[in-house]
Amino acid sequence: MYGNPWTVDVIILTIILWTVLYFYFTRKFSYWKNKNVPFLPPLPFFGNAFGVFTLQKNIGEFSRNIYESTTKSFIGFFICDEPYLLIRDPELVKNVLIKDFAVFANRSIFNNEKDDPMGSHLLFLLKTPDWRDMRRKISPVFTSGKMKNMYRLIAEVGEDMMQYLTKHVSKNPVVEVKEITAKYTTDGITSAAFGINANCFKNENAEFRVVSRRVLNWSLLERAISTSCYFVAPNLVKLFKLKFVDTESATFLRNAFWRTMNEREEKKFIRNDLLDILIDIRKQEDIDDSYKLEGDKLVAQATQFFLAGFETTSSTISFALYELAINQDIQRKLREEIRDVLSKFAGEISYESLKEMEYLDMCVKETLRKYPVLPFLDRRNNADYPIAGSDLVLEKGTPIFISIWGLHFDPTYYPDPEKFDPTRFTEENVKSRPQFTYLPFGEGPRNCIGARFGTVSAKSGIARIITNFEVDLCEKTPHPIKVDPKGFLLSPGAELHLKFKPCEK
Repeated sequence: MYGNPWTVDVIILTIILWTVLYFYFTRKFSYWKNKNVPFLPPLPFFGNAFGVFTLQKNIGEFSRNIYESTTKSFIGFFICDEPYLLIRDPELVKNVLIKDFAVFANRSIFNNEKDDPMGSHLLFLLKTPDWRDMRRKISPVFTSGKMKNMYRLIAEVGEDMMQYLTKHVSKNPVVEVKEITAKYTTDGITSAAFGINANCFKNENAEFRVVSRRVLNWSLLERAISTSCYFVAPNLVKLFKLKFVDTESATFLRNAFWRTMNEREEKKFIRNDLLDILIDIRKQEDIDDSYKLEGDKLVAQATQFFLAGFETTSSTISFALYELAINQDIQRKLREEIRDVLSKFAGEISYESLKEMEYLDMCVKETLRKYPVLPFLDRRNNADYPIAGSDLVLEKGTPIFISIWGLHFDPTYYPDPEKFDPTRFTEENVKSRPQFTYLPFGEGPRNCIGARFGTVSAKSGIARIITNFEVDLCEKTPHPIKVDPKGFLLSPGAELHLKFKPCEK
């Protein structure tokens, strides 16, 4: 018998299909070679991003690996079949982020306005000119004066955290700090952005905490894949209509925002929070403004504040407590400074007293060096661009990566980079390093607009904990700590348990 002819046809068609796909997905693999640019050999279909697509490493780790693969000023690589360039030289970083910002004003991240009406208006995703208009409108929200007014909201949540911790530690000294710090930041951000008391310390299943767990929960396969694809696979975003903010979370945040906004305007109640500032901005808009704060555009600004604030600040505090638990001498020195400063301020951890805690500032900066929450930057040029000091002319539309994590761990700038050493950020040591080798909040016109709020919130939380508790390692503490391999932010990859002991007053 000769067998089933259909089987032979299927095999032949399969071979032809895979051959066509192979050549299609490898057709650009000579791109960097033809431009005489050093590059990493890619794999068919995945390029150099196999670990990202299989959720074995996050984009920050991926970009750091590329950074550490060479000592050249830049190196080419591929995501799927698209050529990318990673720049390493701080001078080139300066050119992209500041000097030639007009060419690199847009991130390479995809903006899915058609299928994601909420996420597409986040400042992080907006493109020019809309980005420029929105940034101009909301920049006044983050002045030092506005931050000082909003600090009282952070302080109130800090007191709730201390009551919760004191009660918990009296029963069990082992604390899972990721959850504690997430409650703290969720309550603080919700209060500042939505004018709502989320009550995360009083209710384990508080609505905003449930949303914050879900919206950036990389353990949920759908969320990890969706957010990563916005950076590395925009065609999949369009094909599967993936959302940066999932539908359920967007609906909840939208409803919470408008409910509070309408109540605030009806009762003319003023709280000096983000919501009040957005109301004022909307009232002052000109009729001919090209980008008006209305509908989801307005909601997205509060949502951006919420999304960017709770996870980043929570992770920063968690990583800081972990390092302080390992480095007891640093923890003791920090506690002494905090108490010395507080003795001048009647024991109050205030906006003013935090500004005088120089060693706390250095500890937070060193935490952000080792664990930059957004560990990479991405840009895309809007015109052909000659790379300074080379023969390379970057074609219009080429995606650029800057590895913040790679720069922060480069021993050229930070000797013994694995060591936690806050003295790297003394005034003298900072001046001795090249600029643009420390970028925890980015740099230039598109730097993190909420950096001041996040830093103050982190300092306030750390100061309260270290003043009242000695933090130490325990049997359940992961060592070394690992970051979550999914998603695009740096966060502890597993539960982070530490031992808390009340301090002697």
